[in-house]
Amino acid sequence: MRDFASVQIGNQIWMTKNWDSPFQKSWWYENDSIINMKYGRLYFYSSAIASAPPGWHLPSLEEWQQLINHFGGDSFAASKMLDGSSGLNLTLSGHKSANITTNDLFDLKEQFGYYWTSTVKGEQTAFAIEFRKGVSNVVKNYYRKANGFSVRYVKDKK
Repeated sequence: MRDFASVQIGNQIWMTKNWDSPFQKSWWYENDSIINMKYGRLYFYSSAIASAPPGWHLPSLEEWQQLINHFGGDSFAASKMLDGSSGLNLTLSGHKSANITTNDLFDLKEQFGYYWTSTVKGEQTAFAIEFRKGVSNVVKNYYRKANGFSVRYVKDKK
């Protein structure tokens, strides 16, 4: 099994980089791997679930909440999780919009970061964790599964 850069936080082990493995329904921001490599790829929900390497999985909303609680809870965790001292190296990678147009719609890089959870809300929606530049609170909301969001995996429990 391949070894991935990771950090242990509490009793969880998280990858320290956004996932960037080529997979169907995944993109570099603005389809540019040179400029946007540090952000990893943006994935449709189904691809975020399917592209997890063996021994890792897309974290549930509950697993994200455990991580958020470790850094002070919903009102304070974002700034701590984004500042680099956490070891997570989360990024404000923007997103690829689910809106259908003749052009890909990439938006909000360096302003917002969206991370898929494995927790579904309905047939067309799933929860994601949202981080905003300069805002210390964490937002948990549900979005269309056809959005392209960042992915972090957590190691399976033994």
